[in-house]
Amino acid sequence: MKKIQALLFFAALFIVGGVSAQQTISSELIPVDPDVRIGKLENGLVYYIRKNKKPENRIELRLAVNAGSMQETEGQRGLAHFTEHMCFNGTQHFPKNELVNYLQKTGVKFGADINAYTSFDETVYMLQLPADNKELVDQGFQVLEDWAHLVTFDDKEIDKERGVITEEWRLGLGADDRMRKKYFPVIFKNSRYAERLPIGDIDVIKTFKYDTIRQFYHDWYRPNLQAVIVVGDFDVNEMEQKIIAHFSSLKNPEQPKIKSNYEIPENKQPLVALVTDKEATATSLMIIYKHPHQITLTRDEYREGLCGELYTAMLNERLREYQQQPQSPYIYAYNYYSGFLARSADAYSIVGQLKENMIEPGLEQLLTENERVLRYGFFQGELDRMKEEFMTRYEKMANEYDKTESSRLAGLYVGNFLSSKPIPGARAEFQMVKAMLPTITINEINALSAKWVTKEDMLLVVTAPDKESIKIPTEARVMEIVEQVKSKNIEPYVDRFVAEPLVDITQLKGSPVVSRKEDPDLGITEVKLKNGVTLVLKVTDFKNDEVLFSAVSPGGSSLYPDEDYMSAVFATQIISESGLGKFDQVALKKKLKGKTADLTPIIDDVKEGFSGKTNTKDMETLLQLTYLYFTSTNRDSTAFQANLSRTRNQLKFASNSPMFAFMDTLIKTSSCNDPRVIVIPKEKNLSSIKADRVYDIFRDRYSNASDFTFFMVGNLNIDSVISLAEKYLGSLPSTGRVETFKDESAPFPAGATNVTIYKGKEPKSMVGIILQESFEWNDQNKLYLRMLREIISIKLIEVIRESMSGVYSPQVQMSMEKFPKPEFSMMIMFGCSPKNTKKLTSAVFGILDQIRKKGPTEVDLQKVQELLLRERETDVKTNKWWISKLENVYFQGETLASNEAYKSAVSSVTIADLKQAANRFFHKDHYVRAVLMPETK
Repeated sequence: MKKIQALLFFAALFIVGGVSAQQTISSELIPVDPDVRIGKLENGLVYYIRKNKKPENRIELRLAVNAGSMQETEGQRGLAHFTEHMCFNGTQHFPKNELVNYLQKTGVKFGADINAYTSFDETVYMLQLPADNKELVDQGFQVLEDWAHLVTFDDKEIDKERGVITEEWRLGLGADDRMRKKYFPVIFKNSRYAERLPIGDIDVIKTFKYDTIRQFYHDWYRPNLQAVIVVGDFDVNEMEQKIIAHFSSLKNPEQPKIKSNYEIPENKQPLVALVTDKEATATSLMIIYKHPHQITLTRDEYREGLCGELYTAMLNERLREYQQQPQSPYIYAYNYYSGFLARSADAYSIVGQLKENMIEPGLEQLLTENERVLRYGFFQGELDRMKEEFMTRYEKMANEYDKTESSRLAGLYVGNFLSSKPIPGARAEFQMVKAMLPTITINEINALSAKWVTKEDMLLVVTAPDKESIKIPTEARVMEIVEQVKSKNIEPYVDRFVAEPLVDITQLKGSPVVSRKEDPDLGITEVKLKNGVTLVLKVTDFKNDEVLFSAVSPGGSSLYPDEDYMSAVFATQIISESGLGKFDQVALKKKLKGKTADLTPIIDDVKEGFSGKTNTKDMETLLQLTYLYFTSTNRDSTAFQANLSRTRNQLKFASNSPMFAFMDTLIKTSSCNDPRVIVIPKEKNLSSIKADRVYDIFRDRYSNASDFTFFMVGNLNIDSVISLAEKYLGSLPSTGRVETFKDESAPFPAGATNVTIYKGKEPKSMVGIILQESFEWNDQNKLYLRMLREIISIKLIEVIRESMSGVYSPQVQMSMEKFPKPEFSMMIMFGCSPKNTKKLTSAVFGILDQIRKKGPTEVDLQKVQELLLRERETDVKTNKWWISKLENVYFQGETLASNEAYKSAVSSVTIADLKQAANRFFHKDHYVRAVLMPETK
């Protein structure tokens, strides 16, 4: 056994993951969470181990490699990413595609539970496993070890994967890619980053010699550049021994290549990129100020970062506030301070999407907001409210310390290894924030503006559609605007804050409980109030400080004629932006600062209701918002005009995109051009939205609470919640109206429908196939459909990706609806070369035909059964799953099977069952197929 070098709590004192962390301020170091065990093997490999029971009976494994596309030679461009792919295509213990095949048998889902990514500076592998299978856990560590040094790079597998990566490259082609290739050399001028996009050079990918990729793997996959992260429900000592057993024998090369840190050169004068493309769908603006990268090691450095977070959060509030005005030149805008792609640089950035032909006004407005802060700063009231917001945020994370998901913790440890990000733990971090926030003054926040907004190292990027109607300023004009704003007459910001309470509680009449019953099987309490409101409560301990909230009532947009449909669709969005009671939206957001009370009204085809969340402390605020939506919505013409202005501008050039045109055609064709099925609203659709109808429809939908059922799931005190419900939900209007929805569903075309769309410059195609049928709504049929979807997904990866190398990521989506009539819709979609559309389509239909004729294979059936059972294990321990299920029980009349009954139902499904189901559900000559082909075709 190799000698182990323990890393103590002050691990940040020395080099972690190849990044030299130099202390710049003489102050106390940020401690490392004592619940994470950090160690370092003699060969340099670092490990992190943390016991965590959320989700129960699961382990998250990570292999982090501190090398990415920046380490490639000219002849290796793209091979860091190619290496990532090859880790799934053959290792010493898992030949060819056996790795994915083996893990699928254990309930692991490719792309969800097993995945990886490659960036400029790193490659990270992710794997989630059940913790109750010792053999599987051992194999999980073997997988990580194989990835670390035992990838086989078989010649045939390399050649097969060339096709898959070519298709991944092809998916990225288009306007964004073409524009990026023009502005990256500007913003990364004289830097290696401009030439090392992780996807690489397609000519290299197609032609590199086998030993070239093997050399990259040999050079950079070495233990002194690697970390193993293990988080989950296990014994820490046992996991440490597994790491030692699997990774101590790894050796570094005798003459390791030096890992260089690549810089982004300074620029004295601003660098400007003005780029257009005929397929661009929006006008975007980036204003960037580069700064040297700073690693946060000390409490003083953490405090400085906290000041920066407060600054950007307050400016974002101002940017959003101006966005609500119809005259705003931007659709949205936000600012942030973070790493600038490269680890060697940070950047202060303001990013916005501009309205049509608003490049110059948009640039001026965003620069003006910068200048306004520089001259006048923020106000104490803004800072006080944002401090409250931060306290609430960090307190919530501290409260959920022992209920934090393992995947989140694993991500934090990956960040610590690769970039030396601090990992004090949520409780310690909250204590730091709690101590620091009161000491932060408005003056030191305001001083950041002069520090961040500099004359040097400035970058400006504009991307826009190439249209005659859009005027693109010259570089000289851009710089003229930059200088003009510095001397512009700018008024101070006006901080509008309404100090009144949300609700005048003296006006509340309330309603008492008239019935209360317990359902021990579901573990719920059902309460009915005198005004007809039904409230369903379920107490859980899945989170310490989370309460999810929802409500449903039958009706929805189906009750309104076609000419009112768009007004109904936009009603909730416009009303939400109009504020409530005495508060417009801006004042309401300020009033709610520091509170966790998120509530969104929803009107869909067959129902209306709410979706929301809160914590135990702010339950009353959430119910106050609910009361206001029923009783005190506002008719705000400014909000109405601003919403439509943003929407018009956001969608105006959407049809430029080949992908938008493809989806629009596919969905319209599959709905027989039904006027209520709208993918991209056109001007005639938006013009049909009338302010009076928007407000009248919303009031109509929320005028009667007696047919609403409300749900709360989470850490509840039942008696306390009922008391608040009597006060607020009991005061909701009740007319006793009884209603239901109408069937306004779109018809699906008879027979087989094939359409082809010619759009786009690139050699890039998309294929979409939709199957839609009515079916008998019951648990068994829904289970069969779910299993068939997963089986089809597995076969698509096996056949058209791995065997044919024709696609990168085939997608299978399925929806099942009981109302207005029971039917399902399944969509299969993939991108590919134009020359392969027919061959791949034939293969897809071949998969469906094989399932109809023979059913799934025994192996595929076992994979899907295990997947569903494993998913159920974790789903039933989440509030999100429960609130969704309770809605289905009450609104759709479903029954909720016990875990044992569900397990029995899944395990008892046979090949014959699914074969029969496939023949009932998938009709050979009943589908819609759309193909996108390039214009040159």
